[in-house]
Amino acid sequence: MGEKDVGSVFRRVGIFSWSVIGVMLLIAASFFVLIKGRVILAPLLLSVVIIFILNPFVSWLHRRGVPRLLGAILGFLVFFSAVALLAVVLLPDIVKQAQSFVETFPALYDNSTMQAKDLLATAGFENVTVWNYDQLVEYLNDPENRNTLISLALDQLGSVTAGIFEFILVFLIGPVLAFYFLIDLPSVQQRMVDVFPDRRKAEAAHVGRQLNTALGGFLRGQLVVALIVGVMLSLGYRVIGLQFWLLIGLIGGLLNIVPFLGPWVGGFLGVLVAVTTADVGTAIWAVVVAVIVQQIDNNFVSPSVLRATVRLHPTVTLLALVLGGTVAGIWGVIIAVPLTATLKILLGHWWRTRILDQTWEEASEAMFEEPEPSRLLRTGEVPVVEPDHDDVEPDEGSDGS
Repeated sequence: MGEKDVGSVFRRVGIFSWSVIGVMLLIAASFFVLIKGRVILAPLLLSVVIIFILNPFVSWLHRRGVPRLLGAILGFLVFFSAVALLAVVLLPDIVKQAQSFVETFPALYDNSTMQAKDLLATAGFENVTVWNYDQLVEYLNDPENRNTLISLALDQLGSVTAGIFEFILVFLIGPVLAFYFLIDLPSVQQRMVDVFPDRRKAEAAHVGRQLNTALGGFLRGQLVVALIVGVMLSLGYRVIGLQFWLLIGLIGGLLNIVPFLGPWVGGFLGVLVAVTTADVGTAIWAVVVAVIVQQIDNNFVSPSVLRATVRLHPTVTLLALVLGGTVAGIWGVIIAVPLTATLKILLGHWWRTRILDQTWEEASEAMFEEPEPSRLLRTGEVPVVEPDHDDVEPDEGSDGS
């Protein structure tokens, strides 16, 4: 390697290093702004999810001559009609099981305390005091303790009020933002591309398509996977006769939007309810249901639904979830994986195209994981099947040796 080649490599590494520093500073500034203005993060996140869900449908209508305004209205009608239908079907059972949970809570609490006492005694902590339900009620009914609790509640009134305001803000402003973005999305995308110089516009559009593929596929796929996991958990727990099967499946399905979380929480809740309301046999069956659902999800559902995903090592995903939760709480956990995938696409594209001199397509293939049939259809490649030499017949003119 000549001096010019070595100098070129060092120059590229230097440019990349300063670019990484700039990106990290930009990320730090973004986190600072998000923390200070986190009240807008939740509705903005909801609007992004709605956009990624409805934009394929709105774009499909637009390509067939339907104005985007009308397409967005139809998309919202279909979306909220589906949500309303789901609520009508599930709400009666959810309310019934919630009422049953409230009625049986004292017995559940006492059973849980007994299990906790036995577990602590087994571990050698016989003298640990665990209150039962009557002792807890007696403590709460004491006037002095009640005044203390009321004082603590008043101290937290501002946080509770802010939480209620944020919750209302999410479901009022989020859909409105999504509606306006859906109408104007093509021009917004074009304006974002126009920010770049002419020689970089094609590359910027390419990276934008990669981001859209990764984030859109992840968000839509995770919602579908969460729905499937919730249904499987609910049906499995109902088959084994577990109490509150629908509530546990619903919680497990919703939490499955965050990778790794749903099946584990659903399994833990299933075992906990089985131990406190039934017997050890039911608890073992609850473990079996949770393990089967997790294996089906990991080996069949997620690979089939998430057709094109950015390759993220499980350790990286777990660290991103912990960091996101530490920085921004539950919203940080929700956006941790998509944000990490975005950073990997941007930094990976820069490294592979600027340092390794790869083409855009090579850089994309190195970062995305697609099933073999999908990759062959996209690239137009024909798989080469090597013949089994034991089955190869000799040429007519040969003697077979």
